[in-house]
Amino acid sequence: MIANWYPNMKRLSLVLLVLLLMLASGEDKDPAVQYWTCGYRGLCRRFCYAQEYIVGHHGCPRRYRCCAVRS
Repeated sequence: MIANWYPNMKRLSLVLLVLLLMLASGEDKDPAVQYWTCGYRGLCRRFCYAQEYIVGHHGCPRRYRCCAVRS
């Protein structure tokens, strides 16, 4: 009985892993987030460019930070 149960659990864990990876990769490619504004003339980005600095995380979705251009 246990011999038949174990392969099914391995298959279920593989399916769950694939679903989680698909959800994680789809979250990153949201084009609308690129144009979210925050702070004073800031944009929400995953990583700030070299000419930008981090203002904070307020007003941005999870894992994004508010980046503003240095003057």
